[in-house]
Amino acid sequence: MGKSKNILFIDENAEQLQLLSKQLTPLQKRWNICFASNADEASDHILTRPFDIVITDIRMTGFEEGALLQLIKAQQPGALRFITSEDVSAENFIDYVSFAHQFITKPYNPSELLGKIKKCLRLKNIFLNERAAKAIAAIEELPTLPDLYFRLENELRKEDVSISAVGSIISEDMSMTAGILKIVNSPFFGLFSKINNPEQAVTMLGLDALKGIVVGMYLFNASASKNIDFSIAALSRHCQYTGLLARSIAKAENAGSEQVEHAFLAGFLHDIGKLVLATAYTEEYRMILGVVREDNIPIQDAEKDILGFTHAEVGAYLLAIWGFNEDVVEAVYCHHEPAKLGSTDLSPSVAVHVANSFDHELRVRNSDYAPHLLDATWLEQHGYSNRLVNWLELCAEQMEDDTGII
Repeated sequence: MGKSKNILFIDENAEQLQLLSKQLTPLQKRWNICFASNADEASDHILTRPFDIVITDIRMTGFEEGALLQLIKAQQPGALRFITSEDVSAENFIDYVSFAHQFITKPYNPSELLGKIKKCLRLKNIFLNERAAKAIAAIEELPTLPDLYFRLENELRKEDVSISAVGSIISEDMSMTAGILKIVNSPFFGLFSKINNPEQAVTMLGLDALKGIVVGMYLFNASASKNIDFSIAALSRHCQYTGLLARSIAKAENAGSEQVEHAFLAGFLHDIGKLVLATAYTEEYRMILGVVREDNIPIQDAEKDILGFTHAEVGAYLLAIWGFNEDVVEAVYCHHEPAKLGSTDLSPSVAVHVANSFDHELRVRNSDYAPHLLDATWLEQHGYSNRLVNWLELCAEQMEDDTGII
């Protein structure tokens, strides 16, 4: 993780801080960890030294409502900021999103918090992207996670996770069940027999991918009634195909099951930022689409020119706040620009970048829009050029076999 990190925990609950201190003992050699249990200690730390991460309860005696969060934001602009509270949830985090990068509901498990800290450090360039942060904070009706997602989360947190119980939860939503079965029965999965129930589908997809599909389908359906100047159905199909193509590419390279699952999920969610922007900035997005159609320029360029941020940035930032896996978040963030990647290894990011271009080349072919070109220079520099033909042939063959099940 490089040089030692400075981390500050702020909480009036002394027992909570003691528990954290014991849990973090093995990391004291790598991290400089400070604790504050009252307003004076918190102010002293915040005003006298820079921190890489500040984790604070939303309220503390001695600070007026919101004053502590404002102080941290003003004095620690380069820090990753966590809010811990019994009151913060996916439904109301928009009230606090301008102050924090991540939200932890109390009571929390210290080891779970530690995992979130490590994940955020790996995603620091995304969390500290001011353009995306400002865009998210300015959106009044930010999408929320569906109830079904929380029910799945609660089930998956159990020590003895039951695939049968997960399948039963999914089966209660008929439209979600139908959508998931369509995806799993696509020729891209290469199954020899048809999957007929949610329990079998859960086994095939993987639990992380399942949660992502629930979020993606919910957002696509929730946006369907909005006054959006493009086809939600077409975008949904493109995202599903991109996910399946990315999965095929990862499998062809003998990636591990987790990487295959993340490649699919990242491809499935890679354009979710378009829904957010088109819903929150309806008139501006109409203007963006007009420029794209008239001038034949890439949509991310028009977004940056008119809004100051792109759907890739906003989508990745939102998924990061929601706690999605860092491989998935990074792939969404970099799906147009693999040069932003911190690694040159074959990853879900590379698979999604290629799959996105392939789907536009093999299936979408919309003359109103500029082609989604591969970053040929980056791919060649890092040894991927000689694999592109094989990947394209594989994807084209699967496209031919597709029976329109999606």
